[in-house]
Amino acid sequence: MTSNKTRFDLPLKARSLITPIIIGKNEGDRSSILHVISHRNLTERLEKILDLQMDKIIVFGTPNVHDSTGSEAWNKRGIIQNTIKNIKSNFDKKLEVIADVCICQYNLSGHCGIINHQDNQIDNDKTLKVMSKIALSYTESGADIVAPSSMMDGLVLSIRNNLNDNGFIDRKIMSFSKQHSCLYSPFRLTAFKKFSKVDKSTYQIGCSNHREMLRKLELDYREGADILTIKPSMSNLDLISEIVDRVNCRIAVQHVSGEFAMLKAATRNGLIEEPEWLIGYFSSMLRAGASNIISYGAEDIAALI
Repeated sequence: MTSNKTRFDLPLKARSLITPIIIGKNEGDRSSILHVISHRNLTERLEKILDLQMDKIIVFGTPNVHDSTGSEAWNKRGIIQNTIKNIKSNFDKKLEVIADVCICQYNLSGHCGIINHQDNQIDNDKTLKVMSKIALSYTESGADIVAPSSMMDGLVLSIRNNLNDNGFIDRKIMSFSKQHSCLYSPFRLTAFKKFSKVDKSTYQIGCSNHREMLRKLELDYREGADILTIKPSMSNLDLISEIVDRVNCRIAVQHVSGEFAMLKAATRNGLIEEPEWLIGYFSSMLRAGASNIISYGAEDIAALI
């Protein structure tokens, strides 16, 4: 009988894949398609990732403490800071650790920035200061790459300047350019159920605004981003193919939680063959020009190849 490994022409490499890990004090239901993992089980999970020849993870935090500014996000003893230190202590340079820089899991609003209570809108300048503080805290804890995802204007430049001023000229920035989408809901439900339906359309880019997305990507590159990440993946293959010819840096794409949930639902209902879809679709991202793919299915793909 022919194995999956010989059935597919595989342009994918395990080192192209990035696994998202959601860290929290309370372990989630492992039968769920997305779940929170505690420090107690993290080492075992990371050893399995390394066994699959993968060497990149991106970490997200789910804190127990929340306030209006999301101050737990830059707590030097916060959940992400402690996680990064533990990973570096146990695995040193075997794993490249990317830290998501945002406050939507840490504040009381669920928004990706600081709310101006006079008009109930995001205060861009105040948010830049907070995000720069968070990025520096993660870098000081040992993060190899910081990944700002709040879509604020001037965010990459603000973080780059702050890292440089504090002696971290060599640390990389992975910027996220996000279309406004309902496909992030499974992650929000996992990370913090209260915030599963927050309207972020005022600062995330609409799906029809092709020029604005390209402008945002090019601006992030000029401000100092080392990696440009586009999400969701399914609706943005055209953007990947266009931006790769305009910038001289790595392009990543995220197969987001809603896309992963749809994949699992279609598999459960016998509508698709999951391995064939994973290999075919993820190969198309690489053909479009992506260097790295972030996916909750990364370990499944690595096992196939």
